[in-house]
Amino acid sequence: MLHPVDRHARLAALHRLWTDKGSTLAPDALRGLLDDAAAWSAWPLVHAVGTRLAATAELDTGATLHLVDACRALGKDIDALALAVPLASDQPQHAEFVGELRSWQAWRRHFPPAPRNGALTLEPLAHHHARDFAWQYGDPSIAKLCCLPLFADALDWHGWLAERWREGRRLLYAVLHDDWGFVGCVSLTLHRDLGFFYYWLGRDFQGRGFGPRAGQLLLDLAQRAYGLRGCYAKAFDYNLRSRRGLDKMGFTGLGMRGAGDDCNQVFYRRGPPQNRRRTIDELHCLLENMDASVRPARMPPVRRTDAAVA
Repeated sequence: MLHPVDRHARLAALHRLWTDKGSTLAPDALRGLLDDAAAWSAWPLVHAVGTRLAATAELDTGATLHLVDACRALGKDIDALALAVPLASDQPQHAEFVGELRSWQAWRRHFPPAPRNGALTLEPLAHHHARDFAWQYGDPSIAKLCCLPLFADALDWHGWLAERWREGRRLLYAVLHDDWGFVGCVSLTLHRDLGFFYYWLGRDFQGRGFGPRAGQLLLDLAQRAYGLRGCYAKAFDYNLRSRRGLDKMGFTGLGMRGAGDDCNQVFYRRGPPQNRRRTIDELHCLLENMDASVRPARMPPVRRTDAAVA
């Protein structure tokens, strides 16, 4: 049985094998490595090994399907179809798979090109990311710290994802690493020229600076493609790692906490300077529009001297 706790160590071992001995492995050994990497959803490694096999015409049907899955997981839609279409021509039972790939490709075209920062890139979160999401979401602290659902099963997750996209105002992206594949998510809920941002990373990838870099990619994308002017976020007061990440992305603490039972959550803002009264009204309006469960605690009346730009 594959368990998330074991995954990162296993991936590291597979990468070492590929780095140290990949150039000398026979085709059968390469296909074995490919199968093992696919079982652990190590899609960058699957792509590297599969590409090597393809170059020497050593791809069998199973290896081809693994390589198609890797291309799809990594956002390589043209490559995925280039492999799947000939396979379906020879084996018509795979024609439905080609149809799924074409539908995904058409949906993906609604989004601006995926931005990149070093080894990180963003890819719209899709239903084929279900297992990748589950690997990283296995740590229950992620759901608690990000105020996200606990999914009963894969069907529950698919329903949640469909609802997020159906809202039509959510940018929800997988964070992909060139070596490790799916490492977390970044999200932005939009309302006119404002946004509410959150992010999370799998336990094995926290503390490496991936979160702020991926978040900056999404914020830059939203400014460029959707006219984002200002953005808000929140974090638990004890979640120092997340709060430091928000600082690195240019967010500033507002000195505002959640109301009632949410008093351990603190709010942040990123954007051009403006007076405090406008910030308070803006945040209330945004949360109201989002139908968010958390609301800022009531603030004392703004004095004239407080109306200076924050």
